[in-house]
Amino acid sequence: MKRWLLATVASMLITTLYAQTAYHEIRENVRLSASNYMAYPGPTQHKLTPAPRGYKPFYISHYGRHGSRFHSKPSFYNAPYLTLLKADSLGKLTTVGKDVLRRLDIIRHDAENHWGDLTWIGSHQEEDIARRMYERFPEVFKNGAEIDARSTGVARCVLSMEYSLMQLVRLNPKLNIRHNATHRDMYYLNLQDKELFNHRKNQRATKSFLAYRKKHGYCSHLMQSLFNDSVYVQQKVNGYDFAEQLLLVAAGLQNVELGKEMALYDVFTHDEIYRIWKIGNAYWYNGWGASKATDSKMPFLQRNLLRKMINDADSCIQLSTTSVHLRFGHETVLLPLVCLLDINGFGLVTDNLEQLESNGWINYRAFPMGSNVQFVFYRKNAKDRDPLFKVLLNENEAKLPLPDKQAPYYRWSDFRDYYLKKLDAYEK
Repeated sequence: MKRWLLATVASMLITTLYAQTAYHEIRENVRLSASNYMAYPGPTQHKLTPAPRGYKPFYISHYGRHGSRFHSKPSFYNAPYLTLLKADSLGKLTTVGKDVLRRLDIIRHDAENHWGDLTWIGSHQEEDIARRMYERFPEVFKNGAEIDARSTGVARCVLSMEYSLMQLVRLNPKLNIRHNATHRDMYYLNLQDKELFNHRKNQRATKSFLAYRKKHGYCSHLMQSLFNDSVYVQQKVNGYDFAEQLLLVAAGLQNVELGKEMALYDVFTHDEIYRIWKIGNAYWYNGWGASKATDSKMPFLQRNLLRKMINDADSCIQLSTTSVHLRFGHETVLLPLVCLLDINGFGLVTDNLEQLESNGWINYRAFPMGSNVQFVFYRKNAKDRDPLFKVLLNENEAKLPLPDKQAPYYRWSDFRDYYLKKLDAYEK
């Protein structure tokens, strides 16, 4: 009995420790709480695992989100501003509230008519990602290498593609580059599946998320800091919406030059920032992860992209030349792709939103601004039809649910068989 109790306590302590991971990481770096609005941090792994003897890289398959941008709609800036502006007109703001109103006015004017635009910070992220790709795998980018780049038609994605390609051309002007942004590629670059989109909003998923939000979302310290009348707040201010709207503006500042001079995180407590992040994490899991509430279907939004990546790789494996496929799009593509591939356990299946962090489903690890997935292929010679490859998530070596005797390197045949069966089973 004593052993059982000790084991149970130890298990609980371990679970608590892992559950605390995001809490402490966000305390150490508040920018992580921005989730998909976090500016690209660059790789944490600076030395990659050497390939097995005799293997050299010859092909890279990539999907990348655009770099840092402004918020895509004026309402993202205006919503918290107008709430405070109305309260101020009625004399309901504290001194802190008036100062936040002043800062919001500056921020919204800085963003005016830049809705969704790539920022200079975003352009440099894309250049740096391309440079590191070139420096890490120089054998792929030798003279005459074929570089095929495709983008969705959204300006920030097209520009992200162009900044990446300009960087590669600066590094080697003798690359053969083709690039395009056409509706013909949208079926895999950004599939719009209305049936799955509607399924995301089913009653079960909506009910579980709203209950989770109600449990974690109210920020009493924030409201007391900004407003001087609790009755007014109770009757006129949706505290859940307002706190999330204000933190969204705070999160976006790291992506623009103004963020070097101004911040908004200081008006929140750490616990408030963490709890709002938890709500966002659950939102992204329910909407794009393999949640039981949506029958684990949402990652299959990217079934066309994965099939395209497999087909492109099969073609390039037949070639004696080196080549690269670059694809540029959005976080609503990259995240479900990561979940579909079950990279680093992001294929987690659960209906308990409280278990996400303890199981490592922590969104900022997957899809910051500029986030990317890279498949890097290795072979001994041009006749090798079953090469090795490894996957990089945000330029860090990652794990797949495949035989891993040579991890982080995997057999392409193992990958191909496993994921084609997965895609075929869903489509049937």
